[in-house]
Amino acid sequence: MMHRHSSGAGGRGCLHNCKRVVCRRPVFGGLCFTICPRASASDSAEVRVNRIVPIPDGPVQQAQQAAQAIETAWRDGVRRQRLELLLPLIGATDLDDWPGGIRQQFKAAQPMVESVLRTVKQIKGLQGPLAANIWDQGDAVGAWTGKNLACVLFPTAGTLDKLNRLCNGPDAPELVLIVNPQWETRGNLVSDFGFGQRKADSERFIASFQPTYCLKQLRVYGDSIRTLKAHPNRWQVHVVNRGGASDCIATRDDQPSYQEIEGLLRDRPDSMMNKSIFDRIKIEFAFNQDSLKQQP
Repeated sequence: MMHRHSSGAGGRGCLHNCKRVVCRRPVFGGLCFTICPRASASDSAEVRVNRIVPIPDGPVQQAQQAAQAIETAWRDGVRRQRLELLLPLIGATDLDDWPGGIRQQFKAAQPMVESVLRTVKQIKGLQGPLAANIWDQGDAVGAWTGKNLACVLFPTAGTLDKLNRLCNGPDAPELVLIVNPQWETRGNLVSDFGFGQRKADSERFIASFQPTYCLKQLRVYGDSIRTLKAHPNRWQVHVVNRGGASDCIATRDDQPSYQEIEGLLRDRPDSMMNKSIFDRIKIEFAFNQDSLKQQP
């Protein structure tokens, strides 16, 4: 596993007989990383929240990881949780962008969400039947609601008022989950939530949902990257090779930005950005060929 040591003055030493990773230059705000043995039950809280969680090998394992993270967060008192699930490809490949749109994504997400809920609603305090409803047919916003537990899949800015009433009404469930929200909070000149006080209130409300399980994929200069957050552990950055094996190259407290991931890869001699343009074209061609071979 990994935990972080300050490279600046005043940084404290490791108490776990760790092997120090030598960084050619500081990353993530002047911090280097240390590889540590697996934590035991007697280890400190800092160590226990920095275990390396493996990248799931498919939707089943991902749903299991998500349910475990939800339960751990629930026991830690987190009553509003946000999940980001990496959806299995259905009628799509890595080269396209869900040709069937959000409804196609809903078909991929629904079985995973229902698998998670079947596990979560067995937890003491969250038991009870769930009623399934469609909040918005056009945007494929689905909801599963019960006395103690509720989950909203693909919530949008247009359904935010309904979500707010669910969370703050007199019959608000003990735990509310949102999965793969469709609003954008950064980078837009015009916010999804309008302007002024309404925007401030909306952003404050959605910020009350703590990320407890998030798995995302991206390609950075041809490298296949996964970022993973599974409560209570830190965010992890994994590099995945063509064979599917992954290597956790860093952990941190906050979600890593694209620029921070670039910095990590720049320090790896075998990363794509450090290869020649001809090698990168060759590897990208192989990736495209593999993607086209995937079954829809």
